[in-house]
Amino acid sequence: MIRRLWMQLPKLVRFMLTHIANGMVLGCAFLFGMIWLDVWGLGTSLQKDESGLATFVLFFQTALTFGAVSMGIAVMHLGED
Repeated sequence: MIRRLWMQLPKLVRFMLTHIANGMVLGCAFLFGMIWLDVWGLGTSLQKDESGLATFVLFFQTALTFGAVSMGIAVMHLGED
C-alpha cells in the first residue's frame, strides 16, 4: 500500500523527498558522531539538559539543514549527465 502511494507521487516530488530524507539521515549520523566523540564538549553539555529540549532542537535543526542542503545540491545537479 505504501509503495502504491509512493508511486502515485510525481517523479520530482519523489526525487526531492528521497534527497531530503538522505540528508536528514546523514545529518543525524553526523550529530551522533559529534556527541559520541564529545566534540567541543557537546555530549557533556547535552547530558546536563534534563528536559531533552536542547537535544531535540539540535537534532531537528541539524536534520533540517542537512536535508535542505542535500536537496539543493541534488536540484542543482539535475541538468548534468
